[in-house]
Amino acid sequence: MDMHIKELRKFDEPLYKWVKRGLIELIGLGTWRPAQAIPSERKLADGFGVSMGTVRRALDELVEENVLVRHQGRGTFVTAHDRNRYLFSFFNVCGHDGQRIYPVVSLIDFDSLRADASVARSLGIGAGTKVVRIRNLLTLKGVPTLVDEVLLPASRFAGITREGVAERNGTLYQLYEEQFMQSVTRIEERLRATVASAEQARNLEVDPGYPLLHIVRRAFAVDGTPIELRHSFVKTEHYEYSRTLHEADRGLGRDRG
Repeated sequence: MDMHIKELRKFDEPLYKWVKRGLIELIGLGTWRPAQAIPSERKLADGFGVSMGTVRRALDELVEENVLVRHQGRGTFVTAHDRNRYLFSFFNVCGHDGQRIYPVVSLIDFDSLRADASVARSLGIGAGTKVVRIRNLLTLKGVPTLVDEVLLPASRFAGITREGVAERNGTLYQLYEEQFMQSVTRIEERLRATVASAEQARNLEVDPGYPLLHIVRRAFAVDGTPIELRHSFVKTEHYEYSRTLHEADRGLGRDRG
């Protein structure tokens, strides 16, 4: 491990930053999978040839950024996505009373296209690069409430299929993680006002021109690269946007526009 990681060190880089980047690369390579415990601080210190204090500082930053999670008495684990984490860290729509409800998700469409300049810039890829597009309808308490358009760089999600998306057990982020080793650790979101297109109106059961909330999200992988661009169109008659930044989620909310 150490011979490979030593090649990563940059001139004048603080030692703990070098360790942190090495850990990120090892997680990205699948050395430790989501929900798996990483080695002890002593073993990591020996592997990197640094002090335990240096390792601990690197781990502290990765915990703060939600890449790792500490469980008292059990150790430090690679963060994994589950239903509760999605509901409280990534699904930022709730009722006017503050209640959060897990949505029922239905696939509207699945296809691919070439990224235009705007999409390419958001995903950090070249214009014309192939992207996968997933469109979902999210229903809350039986009422169609959100339409999502999700764009993914095809190169990172090779082999993703309509059937795999439609028949998945769990959230899209769980699918990214379990089948494609792409873990979302941070998001940024921007809010806009818009009106429903004819297609959005049909899916949301409103008239064209109906006012909607437009949420633009970029999701980032462990190594900090964007892996998802998502446009969510929300009918706000009974629901609103709500984002509470908890200490454990500080990394998720960073860079929100």
